[in-house]
Amino acid sequence: MTQTDLPSSERSELSGRYTENDITVIVEIFRPPAGDDWRMEVTSLEDQVTEWNESFASAHEAWEEFIYVVNMEGLAVFL
Repeated sequence: MTQTDLPSSERSELSGRYTENDITVIVEIFRPPAGDDWRMEVTSLEDQVTEWNESFASAHEAWEEFIYVVNMEGLAVFL
């Protein structure tokens, strides 16, 4: 099987840029091929990547976790 034959991850519509207080990050919520659980990564514009070790039952649950962290610690935690 070649790289182009591999199925791609399903990307949630909740993924995208998020900006607050002049800080922008890119939130990626995705489900690996043949997977049931959702994963999340947050990348700063300086390419600092934060990956969650746990998976989520839904894309919405992952988004809620992201918002919780932003509300508790601020967006700068991802820099």
